[in-house]
This record gives sequence, structure tokens and C-alpha cells, in this order.
Amino acid sequence: MGFHLPGPTKGKVEHLIATYGAERISKPPEAFHAIPESKALICVVDTVTYETATYCYSAVEMTLLNDSTDFRRRIWLLMDRRQAEELSKFKTALAERRKEPSTPLSCWVRLLH
Repeated sequence: MGFHLPGPTKGKVEHLIATYGAERISKPPEAFHAIPESKALICVVDTVTYETATYCYSAVEMTLLNDSTDFRRRIWLLMDRRQAEELSKFKTALAERRKEPSTPLSCWVRLLH
């Protein structure tokens, strides 16, 4: 899975609220399109030894992170979308992927040269 936001290994929720003005919400929205365009949904998962904050950039990502079979505690946040994309390097990663060849054949051609 996805695009993680940096911060302390513990206390990520408090860090995102204090530093970036994130807002805690009780649960993710019923549908991804219900998230305001200017906001980003962040899921903080407590793995016991550390916490991860992940940017939910799509409905699929939101569904994966909201897996009811996963026992780990989750806290959901909304924060400024531009800040989330910058912190998680979301746009940088997409730009890098666009530079990569899109077909297996082009990978082989590059290896042969």
C-alpha cells in the first residue's frame, strides 16, 4: 500500500493535528467521493510498535485501509489535500511512474542497449 506521511513513530495523530491542522473524524466516509475536493483522507494505523499515516488517494486505497478483518486500531483524519500530497510525495511518485516504460517490451529494449 501507498503513500505514507512522515512524522514520529508514535503520536502521529497528535503530530498531524498540531503541525498541519488535520481534523480527527470518527470513521471514513461511506463513499470516497464524499471527501471534499480540498481535503485528503488520512488513515493512521497503530501497529503496536509504531504508527503509520497513509494518504488515501483513491476509493481502492480507502477500502484496503478500512479492512474489517485487520485487527489493528485505526484513526481517521482529514487534512489539506495539497499538504498531504506534498508530505507523502504523491505527485512526485506519479511523475516518476510516468517516466517508466509502460510495456514489458520496452524494458527488454532498454536492457539490450
